[in-house]
Amino acid sequence: MTPAPRSPRAAPLRALAPLAAAAALCAFGPSARADECGRPDLLETMPPDGATDVPTDARLQARYAATAEYLGEEVVLEHVGVDERAVDPIFDVNEGLLVVSPPEALVPGDEYVIRWPRLRGLGTATLGRSADVRFVAGALADATAPEFAGLSSVEWDLDRSRDECTDSLQARYVFDLGLSPASDDGGRGSLTLVVFQTRGPGITAPEPFAVRRFPAPGKPLRVERTERDAIGEVCFAAVARDLVGRTSASGSVERCTRTVRPPFFEGCSAAPRGPRPGALVSLVLAGVAALSVGRRRSRAAR
Repeated sequence: MTPAPRSPRAAPLRALAPLAAAAALCAFGPSARADECGRPDLLETMPPDGATDVPTDARLQARYAATAEYLGEEVVLEHVGVDERAVDPIFDVNEGLLVVSPPEALVPGDEYVIRWPRLRGLGTATLGRSADVRFVAGALADATAPEFAGLSSVEWDLDRSRDECTDSLQARYVFDLGLSPASDDGGRGSLTLVVFQTRGPGITAPEPFAVRRFPAPGKPLRVERTERDAIGEVCFAAVARDLVGRTSASGSVERCTRTVRPPFFEGCSAAPRGPRPGALVSLVLAGVAALSVGRRRSRAAR
């Protein structure tokens, strides 16, 4: 007996399987990049606005975007109720830090305001954001280095999204770095976290690549690396730095992971950002259901 011919609808049904898988991945979509392209904004300050118990020998710091350029803009330090004066900062190009050492020790219990300037962008006249930061001096100078045991874990994910600045697809490896508890006699809120990549493609010596205000307790630090820096075994280490410049003894604590290079679907992210409904998934599933009904009707007609 000659077998009955296959329904012509079966092949399209099988062909939709990889499309459904791709649609499920695309449904989460690329993450929106919140940063405005190329703006030389002030990103964060140490101490933060509203800080108390700031060490009397603290160096005041402001971190700007990598596109910022310091061209001698004025920085003003106000001793509230006493006086205000322009101070001479130092600009650390590698870290994007504008650093001020007050001309005299801060007066315990007194209030201060430092006015960080708007900086220009590299090669442009665009001005970024500024900030007035108010803080209160503590009773003592910073006498000891921060207590920080280093990184506690590292997890990775992969993101491929469209860069809004270049309008091109960019593949990035995203790492969530777990942090051990940290403390300092100048207050945890004024600590800076410096992250090094210690192993990876082409890494021959530890390279500092991220400088951030220390995250809130229990919150990991998320960093990004390009494919060139992040394929295979990748290791990180970190130190905490206080307002005087002392660092924790945690630089030798490495946390490692091994990344892989998975396949991509054009225009999709391999790192889901949340359970967002996907229109493409709905269309594919609806198509699969319709084809299944068509197959059943075809069989019934035979």
